[in-house]
Amino acid sequence: MDQIASPIVSSEDEDDERDRRFNAYRFASSENTKGIVAEAIRLLLNYEHRSGLTKNKRRAADQETFDLTVDAILCDLMHHQLVDHSEGIYVTRSNRLLGTRDRYRPRAYSKVFPRILDLLAKPELGYVRQDKAAPTAGASKSTVIRPGSTLLSRMDDGDVDTDDLDEHPHSERIILKRLKDADDYWDEGGLEQYADTPTTERYRHQLDAINQWLAAADLRYDPVGIPWPHTSIDIRDRRLHRIFTQARFTSGGRMFGGFWQQLRKHDRRQGLRIGGEKAVELDYGQVGARILYGMAGHLPATGDLYSMPGYNQQRDGIKKVMSAMIFAERRLDRFPKGTRKLFRKTDRIGEVVEAIEAKHPLIKDHFHKGLGHDAQFIESSILVDVLLDLRAKGIVALPIHDAVMVPSSKVSVTKEVMLTVFKAHAHVEGTVAVED
Repeated sequence: MDQIASPIVSSEDEDDERDRRFNAYRFASSENTKGIVAEAIRLLLNYEHRSGLTKNKRRAADQETFDLTVDAILCDLMHHQLVDHSEGIYVTRSNRLLGTRDRYRPRAYSKVFPRILDLLAKPELGYVRQDKAAPTAGASKSTVIRPGSTLLSRMDDGDVDTDDLDEHPHSERIILKRLKDADDYWDEGGLEQYADTPTTERYRHQLDAINQWLAAADLRYDPVGIPWPHTSIDIRDRRLHRIFTQARFTSGGRMFGGFWQQLRKHDRRQGLRIGGEKAVELDYGQVGARILYGMAGHLPATGDLYSMPGYNQQRDGIKKVMSAMIFAERRLDRFPKGTRKLFRKTDRIGEVVEAIEAKHPLIKDHFHKGLGHDAQFIESSILVDVLLDLRAKGIVALPIHDAVMVPSSKVSVTKEVMLTVFKAHAHVEGTVAVED
């Protein structure tokens, strides 16, 4: 699969991937790692000269791009080796992608990237190991890279750790995903180019304010007492980006990024500290269903929206099927992926859908209309305003899609803010649960 920028995950597909995407924003931040990169650049230039690969000296701008690219490749490989070295990093070598102008692509990921990667992978240099994807009909190609023996040796000699590496601010925090081609099985959606408007500038300004606030926050994570395996994190990884979907800025908009989103739910609740206090998670309840009621102009039914006669033990399954009904553009005729196991063998999807419609007659006509992305936009706008309101009150909050984590002493005021903001956006009352 061809991917361009640093870690970007679709709000529609949050499944973990074995190999992570290349982060072209890494750079050497200490004299130690700067020396490793400088030596590699010198050896590459000498190799080019001895092998006759370059006849003329590069222009200053081209040499700067060359240096930035080597820096990014080596530093991302070093970071990956330190944080999670079990798998590799995948990159694109597509001339079609790397050779075109793109607002999302960092300067270090340009048309010269494959050539520099091949140089670093030369056996005589040994900085990179790369596994090029075999050609597959209909599928785009990617290459998986891992640190080579020379780079591993330099890391050992210099006793490199994550404090020796840093990350440039990402050039684009407001991400727009294009529509998928329904007739193309291999189409993964990709990114949509766009022209800035007052709306996108406002979104970017809001996110910049939040990112600057979180960068200075007193956050700590202690894995002591947490069962293995431990999730590998970099506590300085705090930058968020918003991902909008369906090629429009009124769709999706969830915030992704931040080391806390990589942690398992139990682990972050047990090991995360904000300002020295235990971090507590506050979660909006039944958020998609309640927002859909607001979109329909009706008040939600009383009680648990996912509880219904005949399915007392299948609440988790009902919740997932109902969410799928909100996103679907046609009536469900099979259980959504991963939900069959949440029901009894005798349960049929048609009967489950009818039971949900019977429970919620006021929004029956809003199911199967593809409104999930619109509802998710309202949800994401709620979370952004919650963060900004808490920031104004001096309360550090970490977003996790439809939830936030705050210091334990700030639970009461946070809950009040969340309920107020929810009603302002969704036009119905919300519910907030304190997860323990």
